[in-house]
Amino acid sequence: MEFTAENLKKELNSKISEVGKEIFIYDEVESTNSVAYELLKKGYPSGTVVIADRQTKGKGRLGRKWISPAGKNLYMSIAVKPNITPKYATMITLTSVVACTTALRRHTDIAVLIKWPNDMLVDHKKVGGILSEIKIEGEKIKAAVVGIGINVNMTEEDIPEEIKDIATSLRICKGEEFSRALLAIEIIKEFDKWYQLLEKKNRKTIIDRWMQLSGTIGRQVKIVLTEREIIATAEAIDEEGRLIVKLSDGTYEKISAGDVTLLRAK
Repeated sequence: MEFTAENLKKELNSKISEVGKEIFIYDEVESTNSVAYELLKKGYPSGTVVIADRQTKGKGRLGRKWISPAGKNLYMSIAVKPNITPKYATMITLTSVVACTTALRRHTDIAVLIKWPNDMLVDHKKVGGILSEIKIEGEKIKAAVVGIGINVNMTEEDIPEEIKDIATSLRICKGEEFSRALLAIEIIKEFDKWYQLLEKKNRKTIIDRWMQLSGTIGRQVKIVLTEREIIATAEAIDEEGRLIVKLSDGTYEKISAGDVTLLRAK
């Protein structure tokens, strides 16, 4: 299938309720998140999707750069106006990663797992990630833009030397190329489905699915926080999407944001 907005919209038309009604595909942008937010500000509807063949300033979490070569991967952002309070803002990321992981597993038959809060892993290597940027005014979320980056058809040679140990692609995992257009359709359909559950405050269904797909729960983790780092066992996530960990002294802590490393079993 040719990777055009018209083709995607035609495939999605009767299968979505909100996400994917408007789709824009660009050859190159600085960041799909920035473009998606600008479109929302201009009056385009909640659920507007932006896809780029290449990003010149792709963003990862914690200010990191997201490697974005042309013609290989999926760089997509979805701009929404969620009807939820800022208290549950983390649930936007968790909902998004559940949708993407579910779509990837179905479409590729690869056992993708989630690392809290937003990474998609195969065999301990990152195949994709989510970057949510949320605009809050008072007690209301004015807008949320969910950036989705999936390493689709990169080969071993395409992956920079410094991240070869921690990054992979669907092609490397499966030994075959995947259609980025078909993958985008699957992700948009799943995103629409799970986002509607979030809007209806059906957080338990989302959290249960997240737990099923998690490669974090039950593992020992190192978490780097703003002023300290801790080593603990990941036990669960709460209804706000925070990671519940058990410390070595038997006490529990809830983590709302931090850089998590899964420690390999000895």
